[in-house]
Amino acid sequence: MIPGVQQALMNTFQYMLFYLIFSIPLTLSYRTTKVINFAHANFITYGAYVAIFLHGLLGLDIMSVAVVLAFIVTGAIAVLNNTLVFTPLQKRGSSPAIIMISSMGLWITYKYLLYMITDVARYYTAKNFVSYGRITYSDVPRGSIVGISFSQALVASLVAASLLVALLYLFLEKTKIGRAMRAVADNPSLAEISGISRPFVVNLTWFICGGIVGVGGVIWTSFSGAITPEVGDSAILQVFTVGFIGGLVSLLRTGIGAVLISTIENVGIAILNTYFGIPVSFRPFLTFVTLITTLIVFPPLGAGGGLPYRFLRRGSRK
Repeated sequence: MIPGVQQALMNTFQYMLFYLIFSIPLTLSYRTTKVINFAHANFITYGAYVAIFLHGLLGLDIMSVAVVLAFIVTGAIAVLNNTLVFTPLQKRGSSPAIIMISSMGLWITYKYLLYMITDVARYYTAKNFVSYGRITYSDVPRGSIVGISFSQALVASLVAASLLVALLYLFLEKTKIGRAMRAVADNPSLAEISGISRPFVVNLTWFICGGIVGVGGVIWTSFSGAITPEVGDSAILQVFTVGFIGGLVSLLRTGIGAVLISTIENVGIAILNTYFGIPVSFRPFLTFVTLITTLIVFPPLGAGGGLPYRFLRRGSRK
């Protein structure tokens, strides 16, 4: 028996829920907009800081209020990015690589803007917002089943992830706007000919995806011991790895990727630590290996089609 296996399994479940909340919007946004958005990390961070400022400045410890406000704020940031940066670049015929690089610029800009905001807030309030402690919320219960206790973060992320999957399914499959979103993702030209407003659908997609990730950021404040303006950066490797496993097109495979990465990071590192003495700090190494393997064997975005595709193509030319 691996020492601490129960804790490793609990961590696996907790991180799987976070990766679902963070990664499914990444896949959905790429499917519809074809933008690889590194500013995705900012949605996590700014969602968390909505909750932090509500708690630190107003003393508000109600997660439901923070969730609603964070959804609006981060969704608005996502729409702003698209309106001021991505859409103008696309209209000029910029390549996907240029747009991706612009998203990296936004990522860095938003991060240091938040550092400035936290410094100003600290100057006027004498509170340290650069490294803020875990928030205990008054409206989120804790639970216990068969002697296993569930933290506020686990309860909140389980509810959020369940609602995310259920509501996205109903939205995409059962509503006209959801079907329009799928049409724009599958064939933008045909969708526009059919009378679907692509700009509206794209902005709506950004708002929904940015908002969902912001909600995850709020929940993160009940889990992490210290929240800083780097919080989104610390998760972006795993989030993109999960998305790449899904090819940035399949929501189902993205969900499978969340389970896989969470298991590798927690159960995998527990096994390696127990039997081979590998430090737990090597956890990101396992994610890097998984990411590189995914990119080589089955790269997303149709980049070369993956090794099996290349070998098949080579064989067909003989």
